[in-house]
Amino acid sequence: MTRPIILLLLSLLFFSQAGAQSADSFNKGMEAYNKHDLPNAIRHFQEATRYNDRDQRAWYYLGMSCNYSQKWEDAALAFQRLSSLNPNYDYRFYYEASKALIAINKFPEAQWCLNSFMNRMPKNARSTMTEHLIKNRLEYVSKSPEIRNQEPTTSLPDPVDAVNSEYGDYTPQVNPTGTKLYFTSVRPGGFDYVEDSSQMVDFGEDIYISTFYGGQWYAPELLPQPINSQGDDFGSAFTGDEQTMVYVRCGGDKESVGNCDLYITHLSGTEWTEPVNMGNVINSSDWDSQPTMSADGTRIIFTSARAGGYGGSDLYMSEKNHLGDWGIPQNLGSTINTPLNDNSPYLAPDGKTLYYATEGHPGYGGTDIFYSLFENGKWSKPINLGAPINSSGDDTNFSISGQGIAYFASSKGMDGNYDIYQVELPDHLKPKPTVVVQGLVTNSETTDPLAALVLIEDINTGELIAINKSNSASGEYLIVLPAGRDYSVSASSKGFFFYSQSFEIPKDTSYQEIQLDIALEPIKKGTKVVLNNIFFESGRAELKPISYVELNKAIDLLEDNKTMVIEIGGHTDNVGSADLNMKLSEQRAKAVMDYMILAGIAPERLRSKGYGETTPIATNDTKEGKAKNRRTEFEIVEF
Repeated sequence: MTRPIILLLLSLLFFSQAGAQSADSFNKGMEAYNKHDLPNAIRHFQEATRYNDRDQRAWYYLGMSCNYSQKWEDAALAFQRLSSLNPNYDYRFYYEASKALIAINKFPEAQWCLNSFMNRMPKNARSTMTEHLIKNRLEYVSKSPEIRNQEPTTSLPDPVDAVNSEYGDYTPQVNPTGTKLYFTSVRPGGFDYVEDSSQMVDFGEDIYISTFYGGQWYAPELLPQPINSQGDDFGSAFTGDEQTMVYVRCGGDKESVGNCDLYITHLSGTEWTEPVNMGNVINSSDWDSQPTMSADGTRIIFTSARAGGYGGSDLYMSEKNHLGDWGIPQNLGSTINTPLNDNSPYLAPDGKTLYYATEGHPGYGGTDIFYSLFENGKWSKPINLGAPINSSGDDTNFSISGQGIAYFASSKGMDGNYDIYQVELPDHLKPKPTVVVQGLVTNSETTDPLAALVLIEDINTGELIAINKSNSASGEYLIVLPAGRDYSVSASSKGFFFYSQSFEIPKDTSYQEIQLDIALEPIKKGTKVVLNNIFFESGRAELKPISYVELNKAIDLLEDNKTMVIEIGGHTDNVGSADLNMKLSEQRAKAVMDYMILAGIAPERLRSKGYGETTPIATNDTKEGKAKNRRTEFEIVEF
């Protein structure tokens, strides 16, 4: 046999063996790939390409496996090789290649891949959503470089070492005063922790709380049952007073609507009520998660992967109706939601500023945190919070205290786990300022704490803004008042006279905390209270319209207590003559009585009397003292 024929036979034998080895490695790779065993899939596909550098299938699945493993450089090289072998292999690989190229900041190459995808994809009715996705990605690669070149917007965020662990820690939720931080962790020691080395590292999700005092955060504590359970419990959201919680429970119990649902629970004294599934008005058969709740408890915004969205997961909002029931969730629309994943919403205490994480708007990579304002009935164009809050990792789960200290979760750390970070926001990235009013509601005679109804109303329009309650065990209450309105805050409890106080909060106010302890007077003969929100025109007896909110409460009280007879007392400061002040106080007391009679209260249950300047309750030497002396009092004369 001649030498050339021998060489040819040896070559054919080599290529035959290489082909067989390549096919064997590819098949092993596919077996691992289908089991989501990505490390072994990558190893076998790499072997297949070494045996046969022209194996298009092996290069494709190597790129896919690297993409899923976030090995972006390797994925980009695999897809580049596939493109050189067969640019028409399958047009969909161009989109996969663009994801890897975006992750490694190769925007021109990503743009070329996206255009290649768009040019090759079929154009029909079923491809419209895909077109939207590709247009979104083209905008991303076009605008992200400019965003990434912007100056830093904040100082470098600090990890909250007191709460972070070597495991995943995320979904931070700080209370308005910045003294409590709730978060989710998969660390060992939770309710579903099994002390068994054969178990996976993920020990299940549970909710923890850390307390801030003395200038530092303290070691977190596991929230008790029934909030935490043997399943996954995470993503807690609260009303401003922390007495109503909405959170997520997964695991598919008998009440489940989907695989993860929203649950609601209330703090009754010192115990949380049994969490209740919010039902199929809120929850869907798909994934529903990551809620945020308005400070007044009337709105919930959450993430859902339900059908009918813009793609991936979207943000939805539900509001309470006039019956106190939660309404059908509404998609927040295309200004907020994108063809990719939009998630982890946080509605700031002002009720207008929404922070959330998204993959779909130009940014720094992974998921970035944005904010949008609800003004004139619509959401504004989202604005990226910038670096260094946002990074090449996933930055998400934003929350902020009234003072402007922000907390968020990020995978930017070396281990790839989520950790919780904190940073102070500049004023232009903060929500609108709010005022926190907090204190204790007690029985004025015994000083025992009271469970009271706390109403927040617009004092000018009478609009009921929110209904809160003081805690039945401690008497504590807390309300958050967004700037730009004038409020009446009142507390009432059965068997007690109500108390009201007005607050004017200009738009340009800054964050502040007001301590207001309220001692309610028991309803009995001789009880005397000051009605703080009754106002008259200066030097005259005409009631200002802002007095109607307070007077209507007094009318309701009389209607609830049919045997009550009251005296309405008018009082003035010492400005002007004593005679004129006496006459003015009599006229003002009568004006209040006339209003109540007109509202349907029997005249025989009302008396009016003017006291002029004869019974001051404060000094008349200061402006504040004079204001206190100009008052309307109710005294129960029969009951």
